[in-house]
Amino acid sequence: MQKKYLWKESLVFAALLVMIPIVSSPCLAQSTFTGTILYVGGSGPGNYTTISEAVFNASNGDTVFVYDDSSPYYEHVYISHQILLQGEDKHTTIIDGNGSGNVITVGTDWVTISGFTIQHGECGIYADNRDNVTVSGNIVTNHTVDGIWFYSSSDHNTVTGNIISYNGETGLTFSSFSEHNIISENLIAHNLNGTSLAAYAYGDITGNSFEDNTEYGLTLILWCNENTISQNNFIGNAKDVFVFTSVLNNWNFNYWRRPRLLPKPILTFIGILPVIKMDWRPLLMPHQLDL
Repeated sequence: MQKKYLWKESLVFAALLVMIPIVSSPCLAQSTFTGTILYVGGSGPGNYTTISEAVFNASNGDTVFVYDDSSPYYEHVYISHQILLQGEDKHTTIIDGNGSGNVITVGTDWVTISGFTIQHGECGIYADNRDNVTVSGNIVTNHTVDGIWFYSSSDHNTVTGNIISYNGETGLTFSSFSEHNIISENLIAHNLNGTSLAAYAYGDITGNSFEDNTEYGLTLILWCNENTISQNNFIGNAKDVFVFTSVLNNWNFNYWRRPRLLPKPILTFIGILPVIKMDWRPLLMPHQLDL
């Protein structure tokens, strides 16, 4: 497909080459997005007018690049191919669910979503039993349920560099045997609950800032063990963490509301039995995000 203006074509193509994730996989084309670039919005001949139409017509390994000229896009997008869905600018390229449903549903593995404001749905991004999905550099806000929800058996996914805020239940959820996931460098703020791992979910939770969430910054519920929880900020939440029957986790180098010279005790529960875990080396200063 063609772009708005010829002089911009080379710039966008070069930018996409920089943003292409380098992933080791037997499915090289799917993981590195070396196929066709399909354009949405703008004024170029042949550009698609809706994201859904471009995604439907994409093939594995393609990139769908969305201009902000026609933003906001009032759509519910279903992704059934292994593609990169890339917005022009996360602040101005808006996908709006108009108050209903999942704004983006990930229906296959090896998908990357980057560069959007995703707003006003029941759930911003929803994936069930999907692996190797990357959600990076987005603003996910104002959903009635969850900002991002990886449901059952979703493994090896990465959520990084996002602003996840003002969601009605939870900013980010991994649940039901979702394993080996990475949650890093996100600002997760002003949700009912910041991030929840539930029912045998685990991974690396590193370098995030959990701020001003109404109930909890982070919850680990029901056998969510083997998590590494490191270099996160817990600032201004009603309660920073709730840990239930999930005691085999590694807590280190987190910032807990204020500078601490002594280890930070973390109250956890096995049933009704309280167990104290420790962050032995809490940070003296908050971890700095670059968003």
